[in-house]
Amino acid sequence: MKSAAVLALALFAAAAAAQAQEPLHVWSVETPKDAEAALRFGLPDTDDQPIAFTCVRGSGQVKVSADIAKRLGVERVGETWVDKAGVRAPWPMSVALASEGAALTLRGVGHPNDITDGTLVLAEFSTRAPLAAAFRKTGVISLSAAGDSVKPPPAPKGAVRKFLGACK
Repeated sequence: MKSAAVLALALFAAAAAAQAQEPLHVWSVETPKDAEAALRFGLPDTDDQPIAFTCVRGSGQVKVSADIAKRLGVERVGETWVDKAGVRAPWPMSVALASEGAALTLRGVGHPNDITDGTLVLAEFSTRAPLAAAFRKTGVISLSAAGDSVKPPPAPKGAVRKFLGACK
């Protein structure tokens, strides 16, 4: 019985140590008067941002970028990546965004991401879309493209409202 307790304690300590070493992604919002507004989920002060939203103040349009793990580029031809069909990047793709009862399917593009070895997905949507209202209300958002998904934890509602307010 003692050995089981020691083993459980050791496993708990190992899990805690592993969790402490995992990167801590957080939501951040920036709404400067003289630059693009941004709402990002990522590691602070790094380019590690699984999903990010930006907009030109007052434009009514939100750009979303997300890193998916799926690598579409299979080889380089000169300086350009090509996919398995031989199509050069950027690759056109459908991008689905969802938030608590609202969904959008958008035209987007994928670019090779040499940092993550995955694909950087880009799309754009209107602040007037029902998706934007659902995101503002819940903080919940997910993106799916090329059979892969990015599902961050809910964003702070105040941060989403501040960001989308700057974009309107």
